[in-house]
Amino acid sequence: MAINHTLAPGFLVASPKLDGSVFDRAVIIMVHHDREGAMGFILNKPIDVDFGTLLEMVDVSENQIADSCYQQDVFFGGPVRVEQLWVIHNSPDHIFADSDDEVLFHPQWHLSSDAGSIKFLAKKAEHKFRPLMGYAGWGPGQLEDEIGEGSWLVLDFDEKFIDTSVDEMWDFALTKLGIDETTFLMMGKAGQA
Repeated sequence: MAINHTLAPGFLVASPKLDGSVFDRAVIIMVHHDREGAMGFILNKPIDVDFGTLLEMVDVSENQIADSCYQQDVFFGGPVRVEQLWVIHNSPDHIFADSDDEVLFHPQWHLSSDAGSIKFLAKKAEHKFRPLMGYAGWGPGQLEDEIGEGSWLVLDFDEKFIDTSVDEMWDFALTKLGIDETTFLMMGKAGQA
């Protein structure tokens, strides 16, 4: 399947074909997509640690961590480089202008893996952000093939997804696509032997 435009920024919504996989009911925010491949982060799979505790584990001192970080979930971003911490945030771009690890993937949204940027966000915690471990990646043409096989549905960027409850995100995505969840799930089961 040839896609003539980039899917980033945007979202991928897992179809029932991916049930039982690491992408089961996943909603992925796409931050990069071109002929060389694609990169995104699962937004709706929290892991069993909060952001503040995770930062303490990597030797960030407690006085550098805002109290609200201890109520902030960390999410499984995908199966690639699961040891790497990334943060999607909406901090003003001038704050991190000198960081080589800062990527602007939407006019108001950034991706960072830079330790200084992450520490700044942890101390201030005044902007919207989502910490993630790992990412989802595709080689040249791989994502297009998976979309063509019916594994993924594509949605335009809508920042409401970043704030949507993880328990409701997949259902919300289907509603935005105009798809009835029960019918969608039944179609997926019918295609499995």
